[in-house]
Order: sequence, then C-alpha cells, then structure tokens
Amino acid sequence: MTEEPPFDQLGTLLPGDCIVRRPGTFQRFDFHVGTVTVPALLWCRPEQTGRLLIAFNGAVRRTPEKDPQEIFQRRTWVDDIEADILFLSDPTLRSDNRISIGWGQGTQGRYANPAMAQTARFTAECLDIPAGARLYFGTSAGGFQALQAAARDEGSRALVNNPQIDWTKYMPTFVDTIAGYSYEDQPTEDIAIDHPDRTSVAHAFAAFGHIPRTRCLINAASKNDSLAQLPALVAALPAQSGERSCFDVSLYSDVRGGHNPLPRPATTTAINSILREAINE
Repeated sequence: MTEEPPFDQLGTLLPGDCIVRRPGTFQRFDFHVGTVTVPALLWCRPEQTGRLLIAFNGAVRRTPEKDPQEIFQRRTWVDDIEADILFLSDPTLRSDNRISIGWGQGTQGRYANPAMAQTARFTAECLDIPAGARLYFGTSAGGFQALQAAARDEGSRALVNNPQIDWTKYMPTFVDTIAGYSYEDQPTEDIAIDHPDRTSVAHAFAAFGHIPRTRCLINAASKNDSLAQLPALVAALPAQSGERSCFDVSLYSDVRGGHNPLPRPATTTAINSILREAINE
C-alpha cells in the first residue's frame, strides 16, 4: 500500500448503535460499554468476504507525541489479509500514563478485556459475520487479549504467536507496573488467587466453559514462552476430552527471533489459511 486510505471518524458508539460497511476506508470509533471505552479501527475490503479478523496490539513503544490509543499495529497489512479487519487498542494504555503493556487489565472497576470482547462481537454482528468466521489474532500481550476475547465468543477461532498465557509469569518490570496500576500494588500472587480468569487465559477458558479453536505458535528458543508460558497452559488448561484437542500448539525454533513475532509473510499466510478453513466449513 503506497498511500494510507482515508479515516472516517465515527465518534463514540454505544450498544444498540450500528456500523455500516464502507469498503476501502478506515472507520475510527470508540465503543463505550459499561465503564470502559475501547478505541477501535475497522477496515473493510472492497469485496465482501464474510470473514473478520480481530487484531490486538502487543507491546506499544511509547513516544511523547503519540497517543497510545491511536496506535493500531499492523494496519498497513490490510491488503495482505483476506478479510475485513477490526483493530483494537488496549484501553489500559492512556496518554496520562507510561504503560507499554497492559494485558487488558484496565483499572479498578474498569476491567477492559470484557469490553474489548464486546466491541468485537458488536462489530461482527453489524457486519453479519458469524462466530465461526471470526478470527482473533495477537502476539505476546496481544495474544493474551485475543484469547481472552475468543473465550467470550463461543464458536470463534484464534491465532496467537508467543502469547502470554499467564501475564504474572512475564517480565517482572512489566508485571509490577500493572500490579501497581490496575490492582493498587497488590502482590501478584494475591492477584492470581483473587482473579485467576484475569491473569490466566487457561483459567478464563474454565470460567467460561469454552476453549476457542486455537492455533498457538510458540518459539521453543524463547525462554519465557517455552519455559514459563507453555507450562502455564499445560498446567491449567481444563482436562476436558474433546475440547483440549481444539487447542493446537505448534513449536518452532528461532534463536535470533526470540520472543519477537514471526515475520509478516509467515504471519499473514497463517492468518489467511485459517480464514479460508473457516469459510469452507
């Protein structure tokens, strides 16, 4: 894409409102649900595909001149993806803080992940896209949020790359920041006990009684992903025959890549492969 398409500013939308499909244009809106406002950006392809990718940000590089709620990672990929795309920004990251990774934790009384999931369902319903044709995608912290949203959307699918399964087991600097900001400096051990479904996606699957059909790509050469996050998944994933099999973990080894996500060509190929499967079933 040589020139970014225009932005239509839709303002704040509420449950009961609706979005009209506008091919070839980014539609920027905030979706307000309960006490949380979710920044969202919708792209619709020129042709109708009947599929929707819901994409979440990973870590955001903070700069003084950039509002983190206006950062929608991978939006330059839209021509490579065979679906309409909804980009969601984590409401935890605000211009009045310096947080780079929020895991959708929000603040006291403003837990963001349920609102992000509702934003995705609202948009899909406006576009008349069934759950089976909705693919939740993210890497690292974005993978955590994608799985949280998919857990709340029965029949949907997810593709995640090096996701945090349990954010309390990630790098202490980022974990301590969210424990302080979102949980008033409560010890992470206590947060995990008090809110297991908020800290662990495996516990969220158990809480909602739904394991989304997932392809999880993990770099075996990334220590946190292979030695902390993968065991957290295995240890906590509900042992329900017939459901565990829908969560496919694929290991690869890339010492140089580490925790970084797979390159754009490999990622878009994986996205499109799952989208095609969804529409053909």
